[in-house]
Amino acid sequence: MSRYPSCLNLPRLLLGALLNPLGMVREVGALDLAPAWWQTFLRLVLPVLLLSVVISQVLYQIIPTGLPPEAMPGVWGFGAYSVLAMSIGVLGLAWSAHYLAELFQGRGDPDRAMLAVSIGLLPAWLGKVAAAFPWPWGNGIGLLLILYSLWLLYWALRGILGLRRGNRIGLFVATVFCGAFITLIFGWLLMDLIPGATPEHRIGTTWLI
Repeated sequence: MSRYPSCLNLPRLLLGALLNPLGMVREVGALDLAPAWWQTFLRLVLPVLLLSVVISQVLYQIIPTGLPPEAMPGVWGFGAYSVLAMSIGVLGLAWSAHYLAELFQGRGDPDRAMLAVSIGLLPAWLGKVAAAFPWPWGNGIGLLLILYSLWLLYWALRGILGLRRGNRIGLFVATVFCGAFITLIFGWLLMDLIPGATPEHRIGTTWLI
């Protein structure tokens, strides 16, 4: 098993995603050999997912939401659902990018695709935590981080998969569409299978992500 690259240190990537995103993408894109996709998932994606879900669930218990108890999902059920749904989203985006890359004259590589998707989604996972704070600041900051994450995902796909000019936007749009579709399909199935993942009464809210 090859040594895990030092530039993929999790705290460093989190800071880079916020302070120097394009420099971070260039540094990661210059790697001669990307770690295996499952290594990136276990060492980068899963710790951030677990941390964001745990912190956001704790905040939801501490900060009043203004909703009645029957309109809130169970802590453990929704936590397990969130981790599984977001993991499916990451895998769906990564494999979509991998299979679509060659169609757009890029580099079809599951290891580099997982790396690009993982880096691009870092701000969105921070946004999940921010959304737990009171409205409108929490939701507003969370939405901005999600939009920022989409921008970073575009640059990560472009820089790490080595796309040519003219094919970059096409791959980005196709990857996001396919990843969102996969997450939606499996997300609805998981919502019905995991006890406590949905509240007894839904009040204008889709408990999906």
